[in-house]
Amino acid sequence: MSSLNFNHHFPFEKTIQLYGDRAGGQGNFEFAGFAQLKEAKIVLLKGNTESLKQPADWRRFLRLINLAQRLQKPLLLWNLPLVHIATIQHPTSLALGNAIQNTKLQLLKLPQPIITFFDGNYEWNELIRELGWADGSIIVKPEDGSIIVKPEKEKLSALSKLKRQNLKIVREQDDGPQQILDLLQEVSKISREELVVTRLESFSLSVENQR
Repeated sequence: MSSLNFNHHFPFEKTIQLYGDRAGGQGNFEFAGFAQLKEAKIVLLKGNTESLKQPADWRRFLRLINLAQRLQKPLLLWNLPLVHIATIQHPTSLALGNAIQNTKLQLLKLPQPIITFFDGNYEWNELIRELGWADGSIIVKPEDGSIIVKPEKEKLSALSKLKRQNLKIVREQDDGPQQILDLLQEVSKISREELVVTRLESFSLSVENQR
């Protein structure tokens, strides 16, 4: 059964967490629901590579995507490496396979901006594979001062001009909120049709490069 939780989640001033997948499951996200950052109201999903293993996880994800579309709110994916998950995920049941496919299609065709945020808990060079498909991305540089090695620099350079413009690298997580707001402002200038077309092409290319 669905329920609400009004706990605070940094860096957002207000958050409302939504539980359940409307099919009896709960899903395994650190946070999934609505969030407000200054004047921006968004749909937020925060998790990791363990967050999308069961059909209930994907159905809860799909529920939030549909809410973002219905309410015309941007979607922020925090620490969710979808290209990696899409590459290694092997459906173990028909229910899981259907849930993955339905969610992926709805996500890529969402007419609202999609921003990805990675806060430094991942391998720096592994993240390059995640940057090509979203409408904008923010990375908090690892504390160990890791740098992008040459092969990954080449992959970064291969991103379209639009994708490079909408990639923000910050040194501190506290710098992230303003970058989120800036990206939302920039991406809002792009037509919905262009967002969807570019996203569909870029996600397929990102998955192929991961293999």
